[in-house]
Amino acid sequence: MRCPVHLALIWASARLVAAESTSNTTYLTATALVTKGNDSAFECWQLTEPFRRASVPGISGAQIVTISNNTDLAYSIIPPRFDGGIHNAPVPQIVHFLSGLAYLTLPHNETEAWVVGGVGGLLFAVDTVGTGHRTQYPSDQETVAIALPFAEGKIPDHTVLVEGPCNGEQTFV
Repeated sequence: MRCPVHLALIWASARLVAAESTSNTTYLTATALVTKGNDSAFECWQLTEPFRRASVPGISGAQIVTISNNTDLAYSIIPPRFDGGIHNAPVPQIVHFLSGLAYLTLPHNETEAWVVGGVGGLLFAVDTVGTGHRTQYPSDQETVAIALPFAEGKIPDHTVLVEGPCNGEQTFV
């Protein structure tokens, strides 16, 4: 396991990305856990719906994107140094780590992803079958996460930018 501080440039994150092919258009990107064959794998997804200016009172003029319809929001407080073991996503869902640190690995290869809680703490978990993934929470603080299952299992429309976790260095054409 690498040191989280050293991984500042390769942590798996959600972020806003200005796509060069469409000037001033911003898209959400995040690491996704998917199933390929019978193995869990990482992909870097860019949602196909761009951000738009909100007209809702209280956030009017801010950037907003509709990600999906969701059901049964769960709020979790995960203890420091917790090991979630190897598992599959229970249902297709989006997980947002509000604080703390999640370290994800795959049992069949050495690919890893770090998700730092906060603005960039978004993860799509849709590997409901296959070999699964391992999630560890190596920091000395609690990790707080919300999990939002996709209504009827429908994942948001997206493009796969990279086979592997997002690393902050993707280019868009």
